[in-house]
Amino acid sequence: MKKWAQLTAAGFLTMGLAACGQTAEPTPETTKEQTSDMTLGEVFDKSMEVSNETKSLSAKVDMTQQLEQPSQDLKMKTDSVMDMNITTDPLAIYQKGTTNMNMDGTEESQKMDMEMYMTEQGFFMKDSASGQWMKMPSEMYGQIAQMTEQQSDPSQQLKQLEAFKDDFTFEQTEDAYVLKLSASGDKFNKLIQDQMKQFVPQLEGEEDQAAIDEMMKGMNIEKVDYTINVDKETFQTTAVDMIMDMTMEIEGESMKVNQVMNADYSNYNKVKAITVPEDIVKNAQEIPM
Repeated sequence: MKKWAQLTAAGFLTMGLAACGQTAEPTPETTKEQTSDMTLGEVFDKSMEVSNETKSLSAKVDMTQQLEQPSQDLKMKTDSVMDMNITTDPLAIYQKGTTNMNMDGTEESQKMDMEMYMTEQGFFMKDSASGQWMKMPSEMYGQIAQMTEQQSDPSQQLKQLEAFKDDFTFEQTEDAYVLKLSASGDKFNKLIQDQMKQFVPQLEGEEDQAAIDEMMKGMNIEKVDYTINVDKETFQTTAVDMIMDMTMEIEGESMKVNQVMNADYSNYNKVKAITVPEDIVKNAQEIPM
């Protein structure tokens, strides 16, 4: 479950936009002077141009996930808030945030603090319980770095979402283009499975491979809604909101999953070089693979 969540989360955070020829329908509060006649295809092309030139950005991600396994009378809710700085050349990420986990609808929750660096120096993560910094295996850094680069390639995302280009709705406000997509069924299941298959060869061990194969086979996306905001002046993506309902069948057990994600993007090309503090590099405990 953890591996699946990591893979799909990375995919959702970097989803591209598919192009078509419709112009944006103004919202009621948008005046005629504020209305643009650019088509979705034109907005998409400009967004891709800006994306290809982006060297760094900041992101704030708020995600809620609810899991329900009726056969085990199990309910779990997880709320996460993460702040991230990202640079692309070289690829580096600094992330800090908190996760609250609530089991079986009780008022008590477990809070976990998270802090990590992923740079050419290695992949470092702080243990929330002990405060000890750990250096994760180099193989893990390679897997995550390759996954991030693949998922941040706009052309790859465009190809994957091409089947949905006629399903987008296109609106505009005073300062933003708003693209919305509601999808479900076999077509969208195939998209998610294709994304996951990109990373299966990187997973080592027959048990890991079998677990991923079974997970994909038993996964069904019942519904997913995206709302994507693009700034009218800069054509930078400023926000991506996603709501997803899905079911999973694993080893004869059924699980329902609801996930709500709100991601806000800012600080384009203003993030300074991300380096791991020397004391962390020096004192981190190395974790074997």
